[in-house]
Amino acid sequence: MSAVSDTLKPKGVYHCRGGIERYVKTFPSGGYWKGKNYLFDRRMEQTPSIKNAETVEQGITAKCCLCRTKWTSYRGQFKCNRSLCRVPVIVCELCTIVATKNPESLSCELCREGYRAPSNVPDLVALKRKADNIVSIPSDTARPSSKKKKIYYKDRLFLRRLPLSITATKIKEELGPNRVKFIKWLIDHENGNFYGSCMLEMFSENDAKHVIEKASTKMGIQVERKKIKVSEAFITGDENLFVGFIQKEYPPIGY
Repeated sequence: MSAVSDTLKPKGVYHCRGGIERYVKTFPSGGYWKGKNYLFDRRMEQTPSIKNAETVEQGITAKCCLCRTKWTSYRGQFKCNRSLCRVPVIVCELCTIVATKNPESLSCELCREGYRAPSNVPDLVALKRKADNIVSIPSDTARPSSKKKKIYYKDRLFLRRLPLSITATKIKEELGPNRVKFIKWLIDHENGNFYGSCMLEMFSENDAKHVIEKASTKMGIQVERKKIKVSEAFITGDENLFVGFIQKEYPPIGY
């Protein structure tokens, strides 16, 4: 983008933990977010909960890519027709027929300004496999693993690979509201960030076994269409983890 506009000089590129959906939920007034967040489900779009519709509309500068009139809704799944771009473009109701008959006339704002997508598409699958192999290689300086037999809790489970937009309600809906008693979000103690893991206290040993069995099936357990990992939690001197525990709906967002 900086190659397209001389006025755009980014100091860095940052990832919003949990995506825009979690950000807007965390800051119901919108925070620094302006406009609507397009969603790939029946809701179609998300707006700050305590921000009125008129104010939201005023903060949007989007235009129909054909007639250039202001339009704030993405419908019809129209995409930029330039080679290798294919990003979604906004088309107003009056231009829908034209866009359907002549999709080659559609172009996004960046392509209008001269941006060209790279000719070589990166092999993301190969890069991920390479990264996984690096992580799986044991370090020569790693401490030898303890041979002491691990003892597991009968009513606790460890969950990982959770989506960053996860909530306590979503976990209970998937595992069973009458099975999950408490959910403890696990964070990095250095920065307070949540990386997709939590500890569960179940109502009973049978509830824990039920979830383990469900997770071991071919379909496994999916939360927000993402297959999560479930395992038994072994005792590490944290027996009082849930004493006086107060359940939080959302994972923390860091210090």
